Amino acid sequence: MRLGIALDLSSQEPVRPQVDRTVTMLARAEQQGFDSAWVGESYHAASQPFHLPSVLMVLGHLAGRTSLALGSAVLLLRAYSPEKLAYEAALLDQLCGGKLTLGLGLGSPEIARRAGLPASGPAGAAFDATLKLLRDAWSADAGTDSPVAIPPPVRRGGPRILVGGKVAASAGRAATLADGFYGATNYCDDLLIKQSAAYWSYRGGRPGGTGGVVATTRFCVVHEDAATARELAARHLKAATDYYTERGSWMGANGPAELELPMVGTPDEIDATIARYVRAGVTSVQLRVAPFGTPPEVARHTLDLVGRHVLPHWHNTTTTDAITSFDGE
Repeated sequence: MRLGIALDLSSQEPVRPQVDRTVTMLARAEQQGFDSAWVGESYHAASQPFHLPSVLMVLGHLAGRTSLALGSAVLLLRAYSPEKLAYEAALLDQLCGGKLTLGLGLGSPEIARRAGLPASGPAGAAFDATLKLLRDAWSADAGTDSPVAIPPPVRRGGPRILVGGKVAASAGRAATLADGFYGATNYCDDLLIKQSAAYWSYRGGRPGGTGGVVATTRFCVVHEDAATARELAARHLKAATDYYTERGSWMGANGPAELELPMVGTPDEIDATIARYVRAGVTSVQLRVAPFGTPPEVARHTLDLVGRHVLPHWHNTTTTDAITSFDGE
């Protein structure tokens, strides 16, 4: 199991001060043994508590300010032309020393309109064609007829690609055309575990086996006292969870009646949740410790408790292949 940090960068306040605070938090996370930093993206018509657009631009800025591995969770394909994405992701991989993981999701037709691209966007077969184009671009030699990204990524074949999605076809795409599956924050545990099982089944291997990745993002508030952790979560996660709820997307298409926050509680409770994920074949969890409005001291306390009491139980317990790919080796 690998543990990283998922960042919330809001369009409701100036960007640079947020990023500066984030870099300070990432330095603390690295000291505690976390291995990666992940950023999502959204394209809004009005200010929202998360995310910013242009995830590759944000990660490019972070590449010069942290030595952690970097990931997109997730980049929305409908905001990009496949060819331009091949160039920009390869360049970002160079900037972060080959430590990029590219998490991809489809996004809505509205996102394509805001990005000035055809509203149909990649879907189904076109999504698959985009994945093939990326691999071809990152594997081809200059001077051939294949699309070539110059400069190329650090490793031939390019960064690891993870694919998200709530349906069985998404798990199949992740297993056959990508390198792993990504479950978003708003996937309930039942959906995450279902998609993990489908992914490993498509791969024909045991859950958590060699060469595959199932990653997810989870809100995380940790305190020595369980009731205090839940009270802090109720207070500081509201803006983010309301964002999902208002769009009918909290915890999947048919989410639970009550809020599900499996990574809120004491260190022992967090440890138990991670153990359940490992049994289900999840290999990487990114913790959202500082959603919009969370006091820095609350995020620091969570990082410190996870770093001291949880992470040592799980660090370096996934397969060798998964570890080296996230470390950029």
